[in-house]
Amino acid sequence: QVRLTGGDVSTEGNVEICNNGKWNGVCGNAMNFGAAIVVCAQLGLPYTNAQSNSYRYSKYPIMPSYGYGLSCYGYESSIMGCSSYCCYSCDLSSRAGVTCRGNVAQPTPSVP
Repeated sequence: QVRLTGGDVSTEGNVEICNNGKWNGVCGNAMNFGAAIVVCAQLGLPYTNAQSNSYRYSKYPIMPSYGYGLSCYGYESSIMGCSSYCCYSCDLSSRAGVTCRGNVAQPTPSVP
């Protein structure tokens, strides 16, 4: 599971991942642009122009002082298809944030 917290609107916020019933943040320096796209798409939010906003929502330091690293290509159907690892060391002020914008429709795959 994934969620956004701390944003001013529902399409932005800190990225948090639930693992074994416990929510942890994603470290800002350990999340790539593709992960922002996948997070937004998984949440059913606009994603074609998603942006990773590391440290933007750090005024909401509610997670422990460790977090996940998350690396995606951008085409995965959920973060479960991405490379993730626990427990990347980062402080409370360096959580990864995203802003979800663009379109929600799946792009049409190209045929070789």
